[in-house]
Order: sequence, then C-alpha cells, then structure tokens
Amino acid sequence: MSVSRLKLRNTEAYMFGFSKRLIKLLKIEIGRNRQRRYPPTKSFPNGRTINEPIDSTGSLANSLRVQTTKSRLNKSISGGSFSLGVTGNSYGEKVDEGTKQVPDVDELVDWIKSKPVRLRDARGKFITRSDAAIRTIAGLIRRKIRTYGSQPTNFIGDAIEIAMQQINAIADPLEKDIHLNLDEIFKRAGYTKKGDEYIIE
Repeated sequence: MSVSRLKLRNTEAYMFGFSKRLIKLLKIEIGRNRQRRYPPTKSFPNGRTINEPIDSTGSLANSLRVQTTKSRLNKSISGGSFSLGVTGNSYGEKVDEGTKQVPDVDELVDWIKSKPVRLRDARGKFITRSDAAIRTIAGLIRRKIRTYGSQPTNFIGDAIEIAMQQINAIADPLEKDIHLNLDEIFKRAGYTKKGDEYIIE
C-alpha cells in the first residue's frame, strides 16, 4: 500500500515568497553604496576607501532567480522533499566575500567598457577611451588585484539578515500544513486512527 504524499502547499508557497523577497533585498544591497577599504599604495599613501554600488552593468542583479527542486524519496512512498534556493552569476560570491583570484584582462576590459566614467592617467588628466588605453588600465587593475585582492562587500549577508527578521512568520503556514497532514503524520509514526483517537498497536 502506498502512502500518500504530505501536502505542503502552504509551506512551499511561503518559502517561495520568502525567496522572492530575498531576491528583492539582494538587488537593493547590490544597488546601494557599499564601503570597501583598500591598503596604502604609492598613489594613495593613506589607503583608499571606495563607497559606491557594486553593480556597474546590472548583470549580477538581473541574474538572480529562485530555483526550486522537488524529489521523490522512493517508488513505494510517494512523499518527497522540496528545496528552494537563489541562484545568480557565479562571481557574486566573490564580490560578496572578496577574493585574491586574479581576473582575466579581457573580463576587466569588458567591465571597464561597461562603466560610464571618464578615465584619468596617474597625473589626473583625462585620457581617451581607446581600446589600447582601456587594455592598459585593465592590466594595472589586474596587477593591483593580484597584490591586494578585492575587498569583501558582504551584500549577501546583509540581505539575509534583513530577510531573517521575517522568517518567524513561517509558523502559520507550517501549522496549517501540519493540520492538513495530521492523519498522514500519525500513520507514518505507526499509529492507527480509531474514531477520533490515534492508537499505537
């Protein structure tokens, strides 16, 4: 005899909504000014603080999606599990945690081209945004990342911290699902229903 699948509609709906809310919070954190402090260099003897958004092209924010997975435990029991997660461009974790992984020059060239800024040389004079100039600057940025790494932004942790303030609300949909599945839960625990009572034999 097969056991019917537990009905978790309320819990699944809540968790799906929670994941969508987390994506909104992540986009807010990506788009707001985030402070990163870099150590002293020849150009900046007192170090340098950058306080600006971490989203230059919109690619990271636009890549965020809710990913759902459902699985069946086995053929004789049609119950299963579900999981929800947020996915996005793989470099998002490196932006969040900081890294000493050195990017490819071509990646940096694309990144510089996507930024709507005017370029300056070491003396502060504006330079033409030619391919050669951009490639030179990409090489300098790459060398600096190899030496100092990129500083963490912690945008994921900040978004999760805000989202978790509302997680207590899961008790209501979870309670509804428990009531919907009470008979099934007791059956799986070895009880038999006799009238309005559950008896273990």
